[in-house]
Amino acid sequence: METVNEKARIGSARNLAMDLVKKCKIKEAPVSLRTVIAVLQDSHNLGVYPSANFSDKLSGILVTIEDETSRRDEIHFNQNHNWHRRRFSIAHEIGHLLFNTSHSSIGSDFYGSRSTDETEANQFASELLIPLSILKADLKKGRTTVKDLAWKYIVSEEAMGWKISTSNLLKHIL
Repeated sequence: METVNEKARIGSARNLAMDLVKKCKIKEAPVSLRTVIAVLQDSHNLGVYPSANFSDKLSGILVTIEDETSRRDEIHFNQNHNWHRRRFSIAHEIGHLLFNTSHSSIGSDFYGSRSTDETEANQFASELLIPLSILKADLKKGRTTVKDLAWKYIVSEEAMGWKISTSNLLKHIL
């Protein structure tokens, strides 16, 4: 069961993602992570890089490199994972970057997050890749399937199903 603090952090994560979507002027799916990264490069010295050397259990990692005069943030993602997973991993790491948090455990998944920081980063990633306002607009256009929406948003069917069910939008799905 979520505590009041956890609910507040989840709400903050969603709000931060919504604000970033607005700042990036994204009005339709799919969300362009290139656009998001370009906007973040104005406020963070951010690089995003594929890695072929990660174990299958590691999807992505945020690394901060600091010295006396500069700071650089790098997101490294597992290039061996499918494109949906890579997008989610990058979005998740952007959440950690913006909340200035880090991974507390390796191997946590979307449902089985092991810490509030991980839940927060997952909620951020979900809202960034599947903005609720855009999803609702798409659903108003007509009934559709989870598979079709997942394809449009470039996310997994699991992520889309989770977003729809937690947003109380099941009645709009075939």
